Amino acid sequence: MISTLGDRRKRILLVEDHALVRQGLERLLNLGDEFHVCEEAGTAAEGMELVRELKPDGVIVDVGLPGPCNGIDLTKELRSKFPGIVVLILSAHDDPKYIRGAANAGAMAYVLKNEAVESLRIALRRAFAGKRTFNQDLLGEND
Repeated sequence: MISTLGDRRKRILLVEDHALVRQGLERLLNLGDEFHVCEEAGTAAEGMELVRELKPDGVIVDVGLPGPCNGIDLTKELRSKFPGIVVLILSAHDDPKYIRGAANAGAMAYVLKNEAVESLRIALRRAFAGKRTFNQDLLGEND
């Protein structure tokens, strides 16, 4: 086990039902000295359990999780039980209803899966700085 003493990287939990996507994101986010994927989960229930156990700094949640609890429901639950945690939604859906749902659930960002990994890194940096990242055109409204 590698010691995290002195490690300033933000600890991230990935909750995504596709193993290939999780593994790819883990490798990409672990490059550099900003983020460290501490664990990954395939379902909302598994994700909630790991958040309780590991207390990560942030969670990246797929909007389309299988089972009774989707990514927006999980975000709402995470923000309710762990108000200090940063949650970002990762999605293939650019439908404004999903994006508004994520914003209303307390997500700090909504990043589309067809964007470059740098977009996710920027959204994470902004989220940890207390700034939300939502494409106003995709929201379908002007705030």
